[in-house]
Amino acid sequence: MKATVYQTLECDVLVIGGGGAGVRAALTAAKSNERVLMISETPVGESGSTFYPLSFEWGMLCASDATDAKLFTQEILNAAGACINPKLAEYLAMSSRRAHDRFVTEGLPLVSMKELGITGCFGKEPRGVFLLDMEAFVKSQKELVAQNGHISFMALTAISLVIKEGKCMGAMAVDSQGRLIHLSARAVVLACGGGEGLYCHRASFGSLYGNAYAMAARHRARIVNLEFIQFVLGTVSPIRFANYFPFLLTEHPRVTNAHDEDCMAQYLPDGCTVERCLDMHAKHGPFSTEDEGKYLEYAMIAEEKKGNGMGLKLWPDATRLKDKRGRQWRVFLRRLGYDDSTVMQLYPMCQGFNGGILLKDDLTTDIEGLFACGESSGGLHGPDRMGGLCILATQVFGEAAGRLAGEYTAKGRPVKPLSADEALRGLMREFDFHADSDLSPGEVLEQIRQIMQENACLRRNEKGLTDGLHNVEQLHIQPLAHLNTPEAAAYFRVANALDAARLILTAMRNRRESRGCHDREDYPAHNSALDSMQWVSIRENRVEQGTVGT
Repeated sequence: MKATVYQTLECDVLVIGGGGAGVRAALTAAKSNERVLMISETPVGESGSTFYPLSFEWGMLCASDATDAKLFTQEILNAAGACINPKLAEYLAMSSRRAHDRFVTEGLPLVSMKELGITGCFGKEPRGVFLLDMEAFVKSQKELVAQNGHISFMALTAISLVIKEGKCMGAMAVDSQGRLIHLSARAVVLACGGGEGLYCHRASFGSLYGNAYAMAARHRARIVNLEFIQFVLGTVSPIRFANYFPFLLTEHPRVTNAHDEDCMAQYLPDGCTVERCLDMHAKHGPFSTEDEGKYLEYAMIAEEKKGNGMGLKLWPDATRLKDKRGRQWRVFLRRLGYDDSTVMQLYPMCQGFNGGILLKDDLTTDIEGLFACGESSGGLHGPDRMGGLCILATQVFGEAAGRLAGEYTAKGRPVKPLSADEALRGLMREFDFHADSDLSPGEVLEQIRQIMQENACLRRNEKGLTDGLHNVEQLHIQPLAHLNTPEAAAYFRVANALDAARLILTAMRNRRESRGCHDREDYPAHNSALDSMQWVSIRENRVEQGTVGT
């Protein structure tokens, strides 16, 4: 069947993604543009990381005033430990209070972290707030979009960017019937999340397969810090993929393997006790190579390799849980049908991407007219990311992307927009490298997940990353052959997932050191020569790599 464009839609600003960053970008762009189109596979609140239902209510850091914002900036940089753009960290801190005050104005129920006695992951001081009701947040975001007369929403799957003379002129998408939709836009904001869905064990829902990274990289945009992926303690039992509340580790629950056998001592170095390991990990939910908390995950992985079941069990003593500290956890557990005496079996779970499309000092990308925010953007987080920065970044950089997109459209079109036929020819060239396969999209995705879980989780090494990259490159899928069928969207998603997996594995192999959440068992120490962001991109189907600033 000959490929044809079913429909062309025009807008001023196209926002791809319906998570927290996409919502904020669309709302901001709509202040100066009459035609803002938001596309996502699912309605607002039903996919992504921001709205993930199996996590306790999120926290958001913020400064109290301008003086505190300077301290906050330094705290972000200290926690990151290099490989971050200091100017983006400063922008994040300086804009944090405005993001907080906007949530207050929008009526969200918030409580200060200081009141709860909680310091955010990798932080030094209690700052910021916790959300008390996720349903209220989801409802608020849905209403803000629905009530804005300048924002239109469509359920579409973005599959590629439309580029002319180095400028982003829109995107190509498919609808539920697999028909091609040409989205002609004067500016595009990528806010379609990270790549958690590339792993077997993940804390996200929806199709988070790194599509933003793949779509931008194929047009030579640099993608930075993809090796820095956060893995948190996620449940295997009694429910799968729920986010464990790390601050309760200071209560020193009993730790056993899946057979209820004490096992931690054999994985600890001399001088480190189980209690010390738990106390250090309680300072941060995500895995980090920077302190003794890492031995908890090392034990989980080792016990599984020994055949002793997946991960470890934590046996809480409900009588020892502090009221304020456990408040968020108790509410979350009740929502799931459990209580604070429930034994949880845990395993490392992919929860967040600290990298993404490189943002320059002025918050633009390598492609004129293309903006990025949320987990689709990179340079604002380093190897370790403070807890509460993720939500803050969706608001601060979502607002910035929407504002910049609006300002860009005000300048007028730099070149004549592409016709539907020109956009179609570009799409055909872009996917010309792909071969067809007898495997279904679901089967290819499952193989990607197995490869990433085995080689690109924790305890990475040169052989595993090289083998993983080779195995991903042996997988093929040709989405163009399935246009005008209900399965077309799945084929394009997985084609993009293959490119994203190649980018991630290359980034991980290129950083031959351990730093923050990047764990190389063959390079366990820092390498001072690598105190910088490294990038990957794609040129004629080959992955390129380099260092920012060189």
